[in-house]
Amino acid sequence: MERLYPKFIILHHTAGHDVSTLEINRMHAQKGFRVKITSPDYLVQEYIERGFLKTDDGGVIVSVGYNYLIRVDGTIERGRPDFVVGAHCSASDMNARSIGIALTGNFSSKDNPTGKKGHMKPTEAQKKALKQLLYYLMDIYKIPRTGILRHKDVVGAATDCPGDRFDFNIFSLA
Repeated sequence: MERLYPKFIILHHTAGHDVSTLEINRMHAQKGFRVKITSPDYLVQEYIERGFLKTDDGGVIVSVGYNYLIRVDGTIERGRPDFVVGAHCSASDMNARSIGIALTGNFSSKDNPTGKKGHMKPTEAQKKALKQLLYYLMDIYKIPRTGILRHKDVVGAATDCPGDRFDFNIFSLA
């Protein structure tokens, strides 16, 4: 299983309530976003222990399309491994060129005007965790700030994700 070295980070909202990576994995499995991971052994074992589907040959099925999920309390949960092509932004071939980070919630004033589809803007804990995760990934993969995009800013992406209530001025956050 090969992946191009990521040059971008794409930011998303889940457009729904605060749920775990495993729950999003179940939803993405219904969309056919599955990949089989067979190595390294420690990673396969970690996913199995987290509740992902074990295969008969010792691998694991991972369907969540995002590489990271940030929960309402700021907890960062690992999704699809960084070295595996994502399933979060097909526009401009970004699945193979980027890391996908999703914050739980629905930050679109049009789609979620009253909060019935999840919290309406990122929490302070989510913003703090996002900033820390971005600095970490930017350092590891040598991604410049200009390589951080909202899903809707990717050329060819027909979406409002991560919504108009998502403050994109990330690096000015405390």
